Amino acid sequence: MRIAFVAPFGLRAKGTTRARVLPLAKALAKLDHSIAVFIPPYDSPKDSGKRWTDMGVEVSNVVLPHGSGGALWHLDLGWRLWRAVTHWQPEVVHVFKPKGPSGLAGTALRAVRSRARLVVDSDDWEGFGGWNDDPRAGYSPVQRRFFAWQERYGLSHADAWTVTSQCLRKRASGFGAPTSRVFIMHNGLADPAAWRPLNGAEGPAPGAVSARDVLLYTRFAGVRPTDVADIWGRVLPLVPGARLAVVGRGLGGEEYELARMVGNVDVLGWKEPDELSPLFAGMALGLVPWADEPKNRARHSAKVLEMMAAGIPIVGYDVGELAATVGDGGVLAPPGDAAAFAREVVAQLADPERAAQMGACARSRVETLFTWDRLAQVALTAYGMGRGG
Repeated sequence: MRIAFVAPFGLRAKGTTRARVLPLAKALAKLDHSIAVFIPPYDSPKDSGKRWTDMGVEVSNVVLPHGSGGALWHLDLGWRLWRAVTHWQPEVVHVFKPKGPSGLAGTALRAVRSRARLVVDSDDWEGFGGWNDDPRAGYSPVQRRFFAWQERYGLSHADAWTVTSQCLRKRASGFGAPTSRVFIMHNGLADPAAWRPLNGAEGPAPGAVSARDVLLYTRFAGVRPTDVADIWGRVLPLVPGARLAVVGRGLGGEEYELARMVGNVDVLGWKEPDELSPLFAGMALGLVPWADEPKNRARHSAKVLEMMAAGIPIVGYDVGELAATVGDGGVLAPPGDAAAFAREVVAQLADPERAAQMGACARSRVETLFTWDRLAQVALTAYGMGRGG
C-alpha cells in the first residue's frame, strides 16, 4: 500500500515529526508498505527542498515559499504540501495535526474528494482551552480562531482518526467523528533497548545516591515552575542531599526560573538524543508534575516513555494518560497535591530497592506496550487493513 504521511513541521526543532511521524513511517516500511513523509520545514528552513531515504521511507521537504511567514505565505505552503502529496498518488494519506500547513493540506484533500483514504492524527488539544490559550505560543486572536476551526474541521472530516488519548477520542467524537473510527495510538519508541544504561545496570544500586539523583525531563509545556518548586521545596528538608537535574529547555526560560525559586537544582539544558541515555543512567527517579489542564489530559508523552525505557521509576500526578502509561512503573499522586507528590518522592529515595523494581517494571512496560512496531498495527486498522478495519 502507498501511504503518504503529512508532517506538521520540520524534523529538528519540535518533537512530533521526529518522535511520532518518522518512527511510525519506518515501522510500516518494515512491513513492505511504500511510505513517503512530506514535511513543511518552516521551522527548519535549511531543509527546504531536501529529499532523502531513511530506512525505506522517502522523506521530502517541500520548497518553502519566498518571503517571510504570513497568512498568504502559510496558505501557499499548505498548497505546496497538498500538491506534493497528490503528485505521489497515495492510497492512504495520514495527516499529523489538524492545524497549520498539514491541516490545510488535509482540508484540501477532503475538499477535492481525493480517492485516497484520509486519516487525521491528533496528539494535542489544539483549540480553545488547550494550546490556543498558552501565552508562550504567541498566537494572535485571528490565529486562535482559525486554529480552533481547523481542529474542529480536521477532527470531524476524515475517513478515520488516530489520537494519543481517551481525552482526544472524546473530543473528536464531540466534534462529530464516529467513535468507532477514532483509534487510540499512543506515542512509542522505535528501540526501547537503546535507552538501557551502557553498563548494563538495571538502575541505581541499593543505597547509592548520585550527585543528580532526580530527573525533571521537560520543555515546560504543561509543567509550571511554581508547582515543581512547591514539590521540591518539600523534599529537600527530608532529603537534603538530593539534587534535581532539569533536562530540557522551556520557551520562556522556565528552567532558570525554577532554579531561582528553590535550591539543589542543576539546569542541564537541551540535550542531543545520543546524550540522554548516559545521562539517564545516573538517575534514581523521574518527576512528571503535570498540571491538571486540558492539554495535559490530551497528551501522551514520549519523554515519559524514554525515562521508563531507561529503567527510571516515575512519580507523577494522575493526569490524563499517565496512569495508562506508567502502570506498575511508578506511583501517581492526586492532581495538584504537592504534599502527596513530595511524600512519594521521599519514599522512593528512601527505598532504592523498591525504586529499582519499579524501574524494571517501567522498562518492561515500554518494551511490551509502547513500541512503534506494535503501534503500527493501530495505524493499519485506521487505514482499513487491520483487525476491525
